[in-house]
Amino acid sequence: MKRLLKWYYGSASIRKKLVISYLLLITVPILVLGVYSYSVSKRNMERQTEETIRNNVRLMASDLETSLKRENDNIKYLSYNAKFRQVLKNSRGNQVEVAQVLNEVVEPIFWYFITSDYNMKGIEIYTPYVSQEVGSFLKPVGSSSEESWYQYHQKNFGTLWTYEDGSMFATRTLLDAQTASEPIGVLKLSVHPASVLEPISSNTFLNNGILLADTEGRPIYSRQTGTEQADQSVLTGAEAGTLHDGDQGDYILMSEEITTSGWRLYYYVTKSEITGRLYEILKSTLLIVGLCLAVSLFLIGILSKVLSRRILELKESAEKVAEGNFNLELNHNDSDEIGIVAKSLQTMCDRLNEMINRVYKAELEKKAMELKALQAMINPHFLYNCLSSIKWKAIRTGNDEISDLTGLLAKFYRTSLNGGKQITTVGSELENVKSYVELQRMTHENSFDAEYEFDETLLGYSMPNFLLQPIVENAIEHGINYQEEIDGKGRLIVRLEDEDSHLIFSILNNGPRVELERLEEILNTPGKGYGIYNIEERIRIYYGAGCGVYASVTEDGYTNFTVKILKELKELSV
Repeated sequence: MKRLLKWYYGSASIRKKLVISYLLLITVPILVLGVYSYSVSKRNMERQTEETIRNNVRLMASDLETSLKRENDNIKYLSYNAKFRQVLKNSRGNQVEVAQVLNEVVEPIFWYFITSDYNMKGIEIYTPYVSQEVGSFLKPVGSSSEESWYQYHQKNFGTLWTYEDGSMFATRTLLDAQTASEPIGVLKLSVHPASVLEPISSNTFLNNGILLADTEGRPIYSRQTGTEQADQSVLTGAEAGTLHDGDQGDYILMSEEITTSGWRLYYYVTKSEITGRLYEILKSTLLIVGLCLAVSLFLIGILSKVLSRRILELKESAEKVAEGNFNLELNHNDSDEIGIVAKSLQTMCDRLNEMINRVYKAELEKKAMELKALQAMINPHFLYNCLSSIKWKAIRTGNDEISDLTGLLAKFYRTSLNGGKQITTVGSELENVKSYVELQRMTHENSFDAEYEFDETLLGYSMPNFLLQPIVENAIEHGINYQEEIDGKGRLIVRLEDEDSHLIFSILNNGPRVELERLEEILNTPGKGYGIYNIEERIRIYYGAGCGVYASVTEDGYTNFTVKILKELKELSV
């Protein structure tokens, strides 16, 4: 951690610092907000789910209550038929009279209810006053007297709902019409379980579990969630009567009593179902957080680039100044801290440029005076006249060799002196080199060959006068002359190449191989006369950094002096 902080404060670029700072400032609040949003959503989801479960169980209980109450009202209405009860009580075995009353009074009503109520399955009357079935509805007690529901009505006169062996029915005591306190039979109204329980079975909220239990906790209807632990816990708890509403650990349970029947409806949802929906919320939250981070990263990249751009430009400018380039044009119109630093750097560069130009001008004047002094040592007109006289005398006497020699010498001095001008053309400079090389070949009895390689479209460019001849002279004296002494004919190559905004002159010779250290020494050591060191100084004055004389050895062993200058030359006034 300490090393990371050290890197952040000491080594990281300003843009990296901005990116890291922005990331911390944006990521932390987004993550905190994401976690908080998820927590709130989770609580709201659980609360909403619990409320939905509560509303659902109430709605199902209400629908079931409505169905059972309707049947309760029906059985109550049917059990209040006074004429039938009176005939049934007074008949004492007169089944003909009972059958007549059934046929005229009871059966039409029963059939009406059965056909008009889609929940109703059938109606039966059990009484000890008949020994055999009478009509479609009246039955003797027989073995039914042992049934729990029949025994219940010997002491209780209200409606009892029972579910057993897949059958669901309601029973109610038929009382003596006169006393209204003596049981004379039991009215049994059977219903279709699927129809009555349809409000429960059709509910599909989540993967819910539903249990409808009777007063003893025995299951009437059960739909399990598939989670064995939760399903078994509800069944066991219902039978034991230990279930309570709320969070049960693995599931959430709500219950509602069906007051008409005394049954209880249990409705429960496992936590895994709620968690499944929470995963959707979590994925949505993560997606939103991810999108926010992605947009933030994009904006951070843009902002950091915009804010650091000026600092990086200032850094690059400072590096150029450190490399010696003081010709900078900085944007220092801004009034902030970066603008103030840029303005100060621009002022420093301008002052340094002014001082350097003064020094360059002084050095140029010195070199110019040296060259003028060298030119002044030779009276051009006197020299031309003398050489011209020698040439014509040699022609008259038929001595062509002397004539050619004096002609070349005159041409060489003419191009070297250049009318006293400091600037010449590339073509004139190469003509000067050719004249000098031919003079050397004649004095050396053509002991070496000379080759010239250049593009004539480059001959019109301007360059300082008398720049290449000292290098060619050095190549002949210290290269080719030694080659003659060792193993024969030498070779000199003068080459001109175009390289973007530069002109590249190469002077190669096949003299003895020279170590690079020696070549560097030749370049960097002031010599006698007007040598290579002075050429390097003149190039530096005219062209500045990036131009000069460079020495190397080619793969085939040639010593190569390269002169690199700009195509565009601004002549300095001296």
